[in-house]
Amino acid sequence: MLAVFGGTPSASADDHHSKPPHHPKPPHHHKPPHPPSPPNLIRGGGFEHPRVHPGRSHPFASIRGWRLAYGPNFELQNRLVGPAAAGQQYAELDSDASTGIFQRVHTQADTTYRLEFCASARPGTPKDENVLVVRWQRGLLARIELDGGHRTQTEWHDYKFKVRATGTRTRLQFNDRGISDSVGMLLDAVRLHADKGHLEEGCTPPKRGPHHS
Repeated sequence: MLAVFGGTPSASADDHHSKPPHHPKPPHHHKPPHPPSPPNLIRGGGFEHPRVHPGRSHPFASIRGWRLAYGPNFELQNRLVGPAAAGQQYAELDSDASTGIFQRVHTQADTTYRLEFCASARPGTPKDENVLVVRWQRGLLARIELDGGHRTQTEWHDYKFKVRATGTRTRLQFNDRGISDSVGMLLDAVRLHADKGHLEEGCTPPKRGPHHS
């Protein structure tokens, strides 16, 4: 490394005419700002409304953004059996019986989107209670089975898919296909964004700490 100093080599520390050392400043590089996240096209994907008291669940005839495909009602929970994937609340797709929910999303024809959502088995219930079927444009996108038999609280799995719209209104639907008996799959953090890059399809397994079995 070549260090560059001002003044003469013979100047002493007591010479008041000597110039202080000069250290050239490295060029300042401006980092480009992060591009804003694309908007979520799903309404009510976090299931935060209507509000439910912490530690409780509540059935609703209607909730923001979603409609019933079948089943008696929507059931929202506020940390009833563990924390939410995001926010405070999530939906259970088996209230008094198995339930299917859907919404029609505004899309652009021949456009690719990124669909993401979080699912958890109901803690303390076996795999045949926790079966989730996901449909896009009424076609089967995924069938997910999770085992909550050895769990004491929610364990969220993050699923990511690339999907393509063929029209300006696209139906997204989540169906509970487990045993219809008032306990079943939990759903949260449903997101749909315009696809901006490469995305691995499928599920990102939850991170396991030293206390997870």
